[in-house]
Amino acid sequence: MPISPVSRLVLLTTCCWIILLLPGTSRAKDPSTATPQTWRLSFQFTPDQTLYYKDRYRSTIRVQKADYRLRVLNKRDSRKHFTILSVDDDGRGLVETTIDRVNITVTKGDEAPVRVDSTAGADECPRDFRPFLKTIGEPIARTRFGTSGEMIKVLSVSRNWLAAHPGSTVSSMSNLMENRSFLARLPREPVGIGATWSDQFKLKVTDPAAGSRHINVRRIYELKQVKDDRATISWKTTRLTPVVDRRILAQLIQCLSTGTILFDLKRGVLVSRTAQVNSTLIAPFGEDTLMSAQTTHELVLSEGD
Repeated sequence: MPISPVSRLVLLTTCCWIILLLPGTSRAKDPSTATPQTWRLSFQFTPDQTLYYKDRYRSTIRVQKADYRLRVLNKRDSRKHFTILSVDDDGRGLVETTIDRVNITVTKGDEAPVRVDSTAGADECPRDFRPFLKTIGEPIARTRFGTSGEMIKVLSVSRNWLAAHPGSTVSSMSNLMENRSFLARLPREPVGIGATWSDQFKLKVTDPAAGSRHINVRRIYELKQVKDDRATISWKTTRLTPVVDRRILAQLIQCLSTGTILFDLKRGVLVSRTAQVNSTLIAPFGEDTLMSAQTTHELVLSEGD
């Protein structure tokens, strides 16, 4: 007896289900159960490698007290390079830092601008800045860094650099060298889009009531995007130590930055880092005072230089 069209359809559907349920039968994978893609973000240090960077800093601070207003402008352009002297068995690099040249302009209110140009010579430089000029063109520090961008130890600092920063020691230069390096804090494990990690550090401030003290600060990073072997990372900085004294908050106004990092995954180098501050503080020095800060700091890899 011939099979009806309806019976033929039922038989075909049943066979398809049996095939799908057989062991080893290939089935489409549910996208929701797929393993998210992750990337390893790690600096790659190579002996005798030299990386050149352009460093651009712009800052505007405004202070107001009743009808009195003061604006301080700080403009700094510098070139620096970092040389990898050696790499240990764990991939950690011994880095030598050199500032090649610098051009600084500081303008305070209606006063004449103060200019420092390392290419103009000491006679053209304000006397207070001349010790700093001696550090230009010479290695200022040797520091050991890990592949996650963490500073392990400052091994040495040049005498000229210490002389230009009275009161500084090799140990006290640790935070400065880490902040001025060509690195950024990276996660120790592979991460996917949206993953976050953080690092924590201390900022030294002057407490009018108790002398100097340290403020705990945390920087939180997030992997935003990976495209063409380049990772885009954002960060924000938060204060962990409670502070109610506005005179101390005024000292921190330029420290709580947000920013973006562009990292080359294939080469293991930082391509750019941009930090920004846009903050206003009410009554830092009394009820009739106001303080604001707008800052941009860019570090950009100078290819082929």
